[in-house]
Amino acid sequence: MKKISLCLLILMIGCTNEESTSKIDGAYQRSSFKFGNMKDWDSDKDRKVLKIFNDGYWMAFFYDDHRPGKQLFDGAGGGTYSLNNDQYLEKTDFYSWDSSAVGKEFTLNYKSDAEGFQQFGTMNSDKYPDYPVNEKFDKISGTEKLKNDALEGVWEMTEGTWGGESKFGEGKYQNETVRMIFQYPKMALAYYSKSDKSFDGAGLFTYQFDGTNFSEFCEAYSWDSIHVGTEGVFQLKIEGDTFTKTSETWEGFKEVFKRIN
Repeated sequence: MKKISLCLLILMIGCTNEESTSKIDGAYQRSSFKFGNMKDWDSDKDRKVLKIFNDGYWMAFFYDDHRPGKQLFDGAGGGTYSLNNDQYLEKTDFYSWDSSAVGKEFTLNYKSDAEGFQQFGTMNSDKYPDYPVNEKFDKISGTEKLKNDALEGVWEMTEGTWGGESKFGEGKYQNETVRMIFQYPKMALAYYSKSDKSFDGAGLFTYQFDGTNFSEFCEAYSWDSIHVGTEGVFQLKIEGDTFTKTSETWEGFKEVFKRIN
């Protein structure tokens, strides 16, 4: 009996170390950082860095880059995460800067509160071996209340029709995953391949949804800079764990996504 009780006690202690992934849900903008052998904190003066968390999934964007010789869109990464014993365990599904990081897990320490999030520790990939990172982020709030929260979460594309032709799953899209994450006020999407670890592109938006009408204001777009600063208005129909996105402006446009969390 004592042995059974002891086993149960150990099991209970182990379980309490697992933390809810929703603990850090939110969209955050980086306020300061220290990398490698930097001794002093620095800040993003000529670019923006944003990270989104939603119940076990994350995406990060480096964009609005006005540094000399840099493109406006600097890169994006994303994947899954878990929280355990005050540590942040991050797995990478796509990473535009370094494909060798895809599929790997990085364990960092973290701190979070209502105002922000901090991650610190060591990253280890072929391109960045044993690389110290320390980043502080401020939580982002919307300028207005989200009218309908039915989209909040993470979704993946199951159908893509553009210009009246069903193209998703064929040609260049044959082995692609298209993931979309909604964490108000931000929404982000990424196109990438699990099979060859390649990154096709990504976009970052501020969104609003009223249950039918969906608007997205583009903040970052890897494919071109023309879309940045523009707003798109679409119609969304939610049925169970899927939603269909259509447009009254773009003829032959239809995208279908399925919820994955």
